Amino acid sequence: MREKRFRSLWETTKKKCCIKKFLELENVAKYGSISVLVIAIFSQVYNLIISKDFILSLISLLINIFFLIIVLIKLNIIKLFIKKYFINYSLIFLIFILLLNFFMYLFVYSWLYQYVYAPINLIGAYFIFLLLKKDSII
Repeated sequence: MREKRFRSLWETTKKKCCIKKFLELENVAKYGSISVLVIAIFSQVYNLIISKDFILSLISLLINIFFLIIVLIKLNIIKLFIKKYFINYSLIFLIFILLLNFFMYLFVYSWLYQYVYAPINLIGAYFIFLLLKKDSII
């Protein structure tokens, strides 16, 4: 009898509640990770246009495009047959880079880097983490 009560309570708590009705984590991971990488690409394009550290901006642009392609492959927007472990390790490396950028941008004396780029990198690392755990979010 006690187990039956527990099961009856279990069924009501199993439904989606709270923020999950309004905000699906799969969509947040999908569009958030793409938007963070697109912001990084646009900032590097801007640096290339104004000729600020041309070589480093070009290298950073190519790396960001590479990671954007990896994210698009993970989301099955681009259909390429690449091993799953390569994609997952690339995303883990991207999380590491974004977290490293976050901590480095906190110590820069420019308000733009401290208050704009640092939070974007931290949020981007979270979105990429959600993307890595995409199969368990659903």
